[in-house]
Amino acid sequence: MIARVLKRTREVLEHIFPERQIYHRSHGEVRYLSLSTRTQIIVSGTAMAVFLWFGYATASVFLSGHLLSSQSQQAFASRMHFQRLVAEARAKEASTQALLDNRTTAFTTAANDIERRLDTLKLLLDQGDNSALDTLLPGPDGSSQLVMNAVADDQTPRQSRTLATTTLASNAKDPLSRLTWLHEQESKILRTAEERAETRIEGLQAVLTMTGLGIEDMLAQDNSKVGGPLIALNETQLFGEALSLDQGFTRRVARLTGRLAKADQLQNMVRDVPLGDPVPVEHRRTSGFGTRIDPITHRAARHSGQDFGAFRLAPIAATAAGTVTYAGWRAGYGRLVEIDHGFGFKTRYGHMAKIKVKRGQKVKLGQQVGAMGSSGRSTGVHLHYEVWFKGKPYDPQKFLKAGLYVQQG
Repeated sequence: MIARVLKRTREVLEHIFPERQIYHRSHGEVRYLSLSTRTQIIVSGTAMAVFLWFGYATASVFLSGHLLSSQSQQAFASRMHFQRLVAEARAKEASTQALLDNRTTAFTTAANDIERRLDTLKLLLDQGDNSALDTLLPGPDGSSQLVMNAVADDQTPRQSRTLATTTLASNAKDPLSRLTWLHEQESKILRTAEERAETRIEGLQAVLTMTGLGIEDMLAQDNSKVGGPLIALNETQLFGEALSLDQGFTRRVARLTGRLAKADQLQNMVRDVPLGDPVPVEHRRTSGFGTRIDPITHRAARHSGQDFGAFRLAPIAATAAGTVTYAGWRAGYGRLVEIDHGFGFKTRYGHMAKIKVKRGQKVKLGQQVGAMGSSGRSTGVHLHYEVWFKGKPYDPQKFLKAGLYVQQG
């Protein structure tokens, strides 16, 4: 079977590729080249293989070029995509950086504004609250102070509250931390200032209430230009710029300045109200204010003052600063000194042996105005002391009691 197939195949190939002779004539000679069937098959196969190889190579080159072109386009598209992503990322980075810069600038601006507020508050407190928690009153030499240390119903002195102090400096480098710290300091300063103002007002009102007079009646007698915000004219621009930062801050500072102004007004009033002791040496108190048996007539009579007994020529001192409105002899009082202290208050010192001041003279708290004696309608050496308010006499004992809560410092 195989032999027949091989034979048949050989016959077909010999038919297709019969033996051929190729003749060649040159110089009168004839030559030939015989091409057998096998040779023709090999040459034809070789030619076919070369043809197929060239065809395959051409197709491969064409297809590879198309594939490379497609890949190049894809690579170009990818490169453009990545370039667009990079551009967007850079744009986002620039936008974020700009936002960060704006936020940092905003934080810095806010922090600077609050620092200006703190400077404003510090200036306000330095100008309007130099006395801190103390109620300041000039002493006999004009330099000492009186420090209020109790309220009206207290039987023992009270201790001043310790208020927190703050430093206007921060080492925080982070803008947000710095801003938070400054807000805390601003609130602390305002709270401390408010506590100081309220402490002063409460104590001053307590002292004035002990006199038995209405505080509003006393304030109505105040003719001085007090009660407004504690801002000097040459500081208006500074405070105006700082206080315009926001309405909440402005309102709070306005309330604070009002309270400080009221505290200063009450402080001035306490300074001028006669709370001192008219006899600055050892003495005794005898006849008090009100109805008593008159030592001369031995009948019930109204006594408009408080009597003090001591040795002859004992010093008699002004119980508050003021102006001498009378210094001389007056029926019933004998040698008399009358002092106008302002706010509707006057004091009288009668039955003195000597007068040490003149009419129109300014006197200080504790300054000697005379010496104790028994001039006028008197039965012995003593001082007759009166306190007048709005033209009416009041019990000096209440003023002396209030004065016990104000001690010289």
